Order: sequence, then C-alpha cells, then structure tokens
Amino acid sequence: MMYDLTHRLTDDVPTYPADPHVRIITGFGVRPWCVSALHLGSHSGTHVDAPLHYMVAGRGIGAYAPDRFVGRGIVIDARGYEPDAPVGPEILTDYHLRPGMIAVIRTGWEIFWNDARYFQHPYLSDGLAQALVERGISLVAVDALNVDSTPGSGETVHATLLGADILIAENLCGLEQLDCGREYVFAILPLALGDVDGAPVRALAWDIDHRFGS
Repeated sequence: MMYDLTHRLTDDVPTYPADPHVRIITGFGVRPWCVSALHLGSHSGTHVDAPLHYMVAGRGIGAYAPDRFVGRGIVIDARGYEPDAPVGPEILTDYHLRPGMIAVIRTGWEIFWNDARYFQHPYLSDGLAQALVERGISLVAVDALNVDSTPGSGETVHATLLGADILIAENLCGLEQLDCGREYVFAILPLALGDVDGAPVRALAWDIDHRFGS
C-alpha cells in the first residue's frame, strides 16, 4: 500500500514568520486553456531543506541525485510533549536506526494545522540532533513546522543536521497511517530545482513488499 504524507499547497498553508505566503491564482491563459500562477517560498507546505538553507557555502537541492530522497526508514513516536518543548534522544531507545535510513519523527502536531497552536510545536533538542548524526541518518522528517523551536527562533538543530549533510523535511502529515518502528520505503521528492536552499516535496511512503503496477 502507498501512503501520501503531503499537505496540499493552498493559499492558507501556515508559513514560517517572514517567509513568503502562498498564493495560487487560477484563470490565466487563452480559452479554452487554464493556467495557474504560483507564488510561494522554497519552504512552503511539506518541503525539504538543503544545507544552503542555513550555510551560505552549503549545497543546494540540485546537488543531490534523486535517490538521495528515497530510502528505507521508520516512524519514531514523539507524541505527548508540551508546546514548544524539546524532544530528547530518549525517543530513539526502542528503534533500530541504520546508517543511511530516513528518520520520521511523529509529534502529532499536524492536528493543529491552520491553527495558531501549530507554531507552538515541540522541537528536536540538540542532544537528539547529535544522536541522529551519530547514527548516520540520511534525512530527518517531522510533522511540524520546524525541527528547531519556532517561538524561540532556534537554529542549532538546523546547523547540526545540515552541517552533517543530513537533509530535513518539515510539515509532513498523515503519519497515523504508519506503524511506529516498522520499516517503510519513503520518497520525499523535491521539485527539480538547481542551486536553491529548499523545495516543496511530494512525500510518500509504501510497504517494503509493495508491488507497483498490475
């Protein structure tokens, strides 16, 4: 079975303070053709961060081959934390993470999408970020606006992960469809952009034994 973990891009998606707001205007083109104008930031909706997002000398999205965004991974349960609370490395205790895997951290905060509380999400602690680096994770994804504290204008988790060439995906949804601790294949595929700091993605997961086609 395949699972869609992507928020739809609409005019009302929550955006990080000071980021461009999403605007989608439909109605261009010469009849009978319809064309939409899209105005959005590179970190709108469900998206991925490249090292260039934090480091001026970092690599952009276009520097990564498509297979870097696809791989085996697991969902890690981090529900039950208070608003704007750090999530510590203890959440990894019961999970077997191998180098190169994708770690998807489920805070449960997607229930506040389009609510002011969405900006008060729990965030990864410095200790958790370092533990993920030590395990050789390829990509870290969360169902929240930010891996750092948004109210606290945090940046250290971005610095740690992106500095170790670990990509970051934010604003995932639908993680209740997946079992925590079970391996899936994840595909977190960005737009085919060049030397850009990030991009919206289509985030998908499927069972290891899923068969495509008939």
